[in-house]
Amino acid sequence: MKKGKGLYAIAFASLLFGTTLSSCSGSSDDDNNIVPIIIPANTDEECCNAEETFLAYAFLNNGYVKEIEQLRDTIDGKYELRAYSANGKLHVGYNELFFALTKLSNKGYVRDFSVTGIKPLMTMTAMGMTHSTPTQTEAVLHDAKFPAVRRAWVSFLMNSENGYWELSYTASTNNKSITHEPVKVTVDALADGQAWLKSFKVGTETYYLSLVNPLDLQVGTNTVKAYVSKRGSDKSEPYELAEETFTINIYPTMPDMGNHTSPDNQALTRQADGSYEGTLNLSMTGTWDIHLQVIDAAGNTVAGGEGLSDLYWTVTR
Repeated sequence: MKKGKGLYAIAFASLLFGTTLSSCSGSSDDDNNIVPIIIPANTDEECCNAEETFLAYAFLNNGYVKEIEQLRDTIDGKYELRAYSANGKLHVGYNELFFALTKLSNKGYVRDFSVTGIKPLMTMTAMGMTHSTPTQTEAVLHDAKFPAVRRAWVSFLMNSENGYWELSYTASTNNKSITHEPVKVTVDALADGQAWLKSFKVGTETYYLSLVNPLDLQVGTNTVKAYVSKRGSDKSEPYELAEETFTINIYPTMPDMGNHTSPDNQALTRQADGSYEGTLNLSMTGTWDIHLQVIDAAGNTVAGGEGLSDLYWTVTR
């Protein structure tokens, strides 16, 4: 048996027998970082079973996602909601947010809860104006194997340098709900030369192209995913997914290598969940400009173009 699978089996067996495990999310010398796994009694129908609890715990304590503590809140004095992101930080462009609800009486993960009305708001101090950004305003089930975790995303237009971002949401469970009032969060700039969020206009309407998890792209063939959001008449409200359907052709080139391209790329097309997916081939490591051609349902090019268009994401792999 492989070491990783053996450890998983031992841990899961311990959970099934009702023992409490603990895992250190930081230094092994720091007992304050130890987070126990609590398996509530089988009679508590609100909470996850042993397998669901283990999977949720393993995901939320994998060292990749960490809590954004200022987004923590309680519901009816009986439940505690926590929000997580990659490394507990936020940056310009696409960010996934994960939510988990625990029962304060027994620390068990709660199965059924909702997080809605997710609203990021930027206040630009010098200009005295506010605006929102592309957002999935309602969290969805992250994985059917462990219903204790909900997922949403926010794609930030800019960093916090020229003002401040706030986030708010509404959480509900067992016919009880709270509204987490706007709280300041820090949004970091991307590394120089990176661009993971781009906009285009069609007539008077403004759309945004959010590249999903660009750091996951690898040399070779990738399934590439993006969202197309549309800004409404009220700029302070979240920019939700565009109802229009587009086709997004992609033309990757390497600006540091004479703009050579790569073969076997396939256009991003709309999926059932509203996202866009295609195939991107990165033939070598380095910086890539992923040039975009946006085509509407009637076959008209409405933004960008073939080859070296002026609409592109930039990623380094």
